[in-house]
Formats: sequence, structure tokens, C-alpha cells
Amino acid sequence: MINPLEQFRSRLRMRHLQLLFVLSEEGSLRKTAHIMALTQPAVTKALHELESLVGDALFTRTHKGLVANKLGEAAIRYAQLVFADLSGLHEEMTALQSGNLGTLRIGSMGSLVGGLLPRTLAQLTQRHPKLNITVVIDTSDVLLQALSLDQLDLVVARITDGWPTDELIFEAFDEEVIQIVARTGHPQQHNSEVTLETLARYPWVVQSQPAPLREIYQQIFRESQVQAPASQLETASTMLTVSLLQQTDMVALMPLSLVEYYSDLGVLAPLPVKVSARLMPFGLISRKGRVPTAAMEVVKAELRVQAGLEGTAGVTND
Repeated sequence: MINPLEQFRSRLRMRHLQLLFVLSEEGSLRKTAHIMALTQPAVTKALHELESLVGDALFTRTHKGLVANKLGEAAIRYAQLVFADLSGLHEEMTALQSGNLGTLRIGSMGSLVGGLLPRTLAQLTQRHPKLNITVVIDTSDVLLQALSLDQLDLVVARITDGWPTDELIFEAFDEEVIQIVARTGHPQQHNSEVTLETLARYPWVVQSQPAPLREIYQQIFRESQVQAPASQLETASTMLTVSLLQQTDMVALMPLSLVEYYSDLGVLAPLPVKVSARLMPFGLISRKGRVPTAAMEVVKAELRVQAGLEGTAGVTND
């Protein structure tokens, strides 16, 4: 049985977490002892103390060494988060001492690269020139995994079906309207009588499973009782999708924000077949228990402004 929380609070020491962190990195008591400048018996004793504190074993002893069980894996994950937060604290304090805001790692869905994301980044670079930002573009599930491992500070995405939400803070921004899109000058661009059945005769570019747009693709043909296109090409790359559409008569589904962006560039155009389905809301996602840094607060505020949820952010030249 796991011991009460109060026992954790009163007896857990930093060296216990350090032990888990180093052990997870090195995978060996001998190497862990060397890095912690302790004898191997001392490390073994500290591990026994930790397991006694928890109230159960964290590792299985095998002839090849220690193997973390489910409790051990959970303990290691939280130890890794603690040390990641310590690294963030040190980095922020060093940056603040030198007059900077530090570094912010943000992840975003690809559909936001034509609107919300570049607007936010443009304002931040103008108002906070000493803020360093690293941007990762990927699918929501990949971004959420990186956030859970503290590889990202903030994520603008949607929480995918089945993803545990206990450790997440979600601020909804908007839903995404979906349109059928093709190249500018496509034979069906100005055909007001075009139907989904007609478009099904063209090759389609579709996202790979389990992307939400793939689910909508299947849904619209199922609900319309129209046979899905015989020719389809799967990719998760927005850049490849746009390039394929631009060079062929292929058709695809795309969020309105991207359609507007590429329409303004004269590259793509929406086709006159309405799609009633919408993607689930996307928004700002952060990890519960993570103490917000100054950089995180600045970026959160600007994202809310650009999403139309708050008034104009104050102009600051750091």
C-alpha cells in the first residue's frame, strides 16, 4: 500500500529524486554511485529508504540489474520533471540577471502557421526582442507527448480523444471550420453545381490515421452516401499537400485558416461544396504543476490577444 501524502512531504529528500533521475539516465547502480560520488552500498541503502518511504518496491531485481516496475516508472517520470523544472529555473534566473526573458519552447499544430502563430510571433519579437523562442510544428498527439515530458513549455493544439487530461490545463481558443480545397484555377473552382460525388472522381490528398482531418474525410463521404475516392495519397505534411494541390487537380480537406492564407497567396482556392463537420476546439495547453516563467506569461498573454480573447497587450521593449 502506498504511504500517505504527508509522509512523502516530510521524508522525501532531494537526494531520493536525484537517485531516481541518475538511475534512469545511467541504468546502473555502479554508474549512479560514481556520478553521485557515493559508494554503491550507500546508493543501495538510499534506494531502500525511498521504497520504504513509498510503501512498495519501485524496481525488480534481476540478474541483469534493476528494472523499473510501473510504480518505479511513475516515480522516475516525476523525478525527471523536477530536474527539468530545475533546469528551467536556472535558465530563467540566468536570463533575468542578464536582462533577458529567457527561452520559451512552444509547439503548434500545422494548421496555425498561416494565421495565429505567425501573428503572435511577429508581435513577440517586436515587443520582447530579448525573448528567445523555439517553435515545434507537429500533430497534437506528438506535441502533447513532448509537453508531458517537459520538452515543450506551451502547446497550441487540441487534446486528442483518449488523451489523459488530469495533468493538463486547457484554454479553448476556437473551433476550426473545414473546407474542400484545390489549386487556383481548378476545373471545379467556379462550378456552383459541383457535388461531392463529382469531386470523388478526382484524386485526394488525405491525412494519415488517426489525424482528425482523416476522420472528417471518412465522415463526409459516409454521411453523403458517396463512395470515397478510388485514388488517394496519404501524408501528414502540409507543405507536401499544398505542393501536390498546386501542381495537379488533386483535392484535399484543409482548415479555413490555412485556406485563407494560401488563397491570399493565389495558390489555393476553396471549392463550393460545404463541409458541415468541424474539428474539436483547439487552444492553449500547459502542464499542471509547472510554475509559469516570465517568458511563458508573456507568450500566453500574446496568444490570447491574437486569438481575440483579450485586449491589446502592452508594448514592451525589453
